[in-house]
Amino acid sequence: TNLFEKISKRELDLRTEIHISADKVVAGAGIIQILPEKRTWRLEELLHLMIAVSDNTATNQLIDLATFSNLQAWIMAKGWEQSVQIERKMMDFKSDKQNKITAKLALSVFQEIIELSKQYPNLTETIRRPFLNQQHRSNLTGTLEEAGIAGLSMLNKTGELKDIQHDVAIFEYEEEVRFVAALTNNTGLEATATAWMQNVGRQLFDEINRK
Repeated sequence: TNLFEKISKRELDLRTEIHISADKVVAGAGIIQILPEKRTWRLEELLHLMIAVSDNTATNQLIDLATFSNLQAWIMAKGWEQSVQIERKMMDFKSDKQNKITAKLALSVFQEIIELSKQYPNLTETIRRPFLNQQHRSNLTGTLEEAGIAGLSMLNKTGELKDIQHDVAIFEYEEEVRFVAALTNNTGLEATATAWMQNVGRQLFDEINRK
């Protein structure tokens, strides 16, 4: 949300090119690490990679762009300091700090991002596209993705670590809109968490479909 707000205010330009040196490329999720010949990316591309494929290198570059200090000031200004921590980069397992967020705030942040896409028509496509084309579709949207329901649009963003699975989604169907967040931690079995989130998503769609 922080970067999209700056883009909407023209403080940042989506066309800005960002050079990523080899030492800044990290392992884990993403495609930047498998394209070593490409070292320059546009801001818009990095945002899309962070959202659609949870690219760790892209995420770290965007954290550098925003800076931890500015992010903390922004969080304080929003009054979110009790609900979120952004204190380390992706794949930095040497740090004893953690990134945390509550389900309620995750939902609010997603709602703010979507509201920006409505307020600024020039940003509608660039905001919605990576969420609509999210590559991680096994959680809240899982059974619905496989069903291929005509007229159903699902936008979501996942987050995963060892013993952690998070998903925040928007369901748009027949002029009805629903937001949902499901955050799990130490469930003991990944399949159990996935099945629970899929059930939540299915129940939410069934509720919309009954109207």
